[in-house]
Amino acid sequence: MKKWILLALLCAMLGACGKDSDSYRLKKATVKGAVMVYQSSDGTRGTRAGNDFPRFYTVDEAGNVKSIRFITDRGDTLDLRIGAVKSLAGKYMLLNDVRDPIIGWWPLLVDMNTEYIYVMYTSGFRESLPVFCDGYGNWYFASLNSSMGVVKLNASNPDNLTVEPCLAEGQSVDRYWVDTEGVIYYEDGRYSKFKCPGGRIYTFEELLGVSEASVFCGHSGAFHAVTDDKIYKISLQGFNTLQAQVVWSKENWNGFSLPTDVYCPNPKRKEHIALNRYSYIFNEESNEVRRIELNENIPSIREYYGWNNNETANAFVTSESLFVTDYDLKKLYQISLADYTVHVIDMVQAGYEITPGTISCDLTSPGLSFAGLRYADGKNVVGMVNEDGTVAACEKTATDIPIVSLVRLN
Repeated sequence: MKKWILLALLCAMLGACGKDSDSYRLKKATVKGAVMVYQSSDGTRGTRAGNDFPRFYTVDEAGNVKSIRFITDRGDTLDLRIGAVKSLAGKYMLLNDVRDPIIGWWPLLVDMNTEYIYVMYTSGFRESLPVFCDGYGNWYFASLNSSMGVVKLNASNPDNLTVEPCLAEGQSVDRYWVDTEGVIYYEDGRYSKFKCPGGRIYTFEELLGVSEASVFCGHSGAFHAVTDDKIYKISLQGFNTLQAQVVWSKENWNGFSLPTDVYCPNPKRKEHIALNRYSYIFNEESNEVRRIELNENIPSIREYYGWNNNETANAFVTSESLFVTDYDLKKLYQISLADYTVHVIDMVQAGYEITPGTISCDLTSPGLSFAGLRYADGKNVVGMVNEDGTVAACEKTATDIPIVSLVRLN
């Protein structure tokens, strides 16, 4: 498989020849201290780019807001078009499709601590799908190049960053997930497959003996698959073999068949939650399944944010709660991960109108971030739904311009 080296700032930033007085090399991006990034829909004149484009802004812990700008080796500060932003656990930031006459249209990797820039000599990432990390310091993202599928970034050594495609050429990806061992689960519309680090591919039919199942990554870091009557734990044996072990069976259980839908993690109790017609809990440590009765009727989960970052996601897990939105984003159903009690948050009554596609969270941090319209003054703001159910806005983000995307960095 072809592997590309990401050249660091002093080696090659795709800078032009030094004889050209208009040449430069990008050195840094102003992202240090950011806890979230959002994009407004305003058009701003970009230095050297010569056209108008929406800008991305960072927000720090104190609520200070600044636009992402680029610093060259000559000390100049530039505004460049950025297509999209993704977080790599708050350590690195991926900037998609950064456009500049000298750099070209490459994605960039930015060290959140040093702010140094690395050019990624590959196609950009798909904004609608998340980024995953295995247990060896490798990051995975879905490529915009449909023939490349999933790309792996090895960022364990900042002096030797590499990227390489993980799937055979022509393998498309609609959804995917990566476990701690580097096993990739992916769906391409026709098949659901597991790919071992050594290259071997398993279909559902070969591994489970069925054509349909719901897959989630467990708290142990290994994949689990749910059929209507069994739950399997999928383990990597060696480097190129998978084993599916039945850890729960419907035999001697009086409940209904299990839903083969979306399972959301509950890291507090090492459990997973499925919400459809009924509510089911799977405990990963005891391998037990139980049905629970919630004190509110909860909308069915269409997509879990950990699976999919696009507008179809309506389930979001924080360190304390599972939030499920209704269809029109007027209400949030906050399910406590400690005891599964439900609290309903009426966003209209709270005075806010959430913009679709702008809800973001982090599995290890409390609170749900969003962007939307504040009714009290007609301003667009970035806000936070706190774990106690209160809603507050970051005042320094208030603008007349719509906010169209939001990414929590940690």
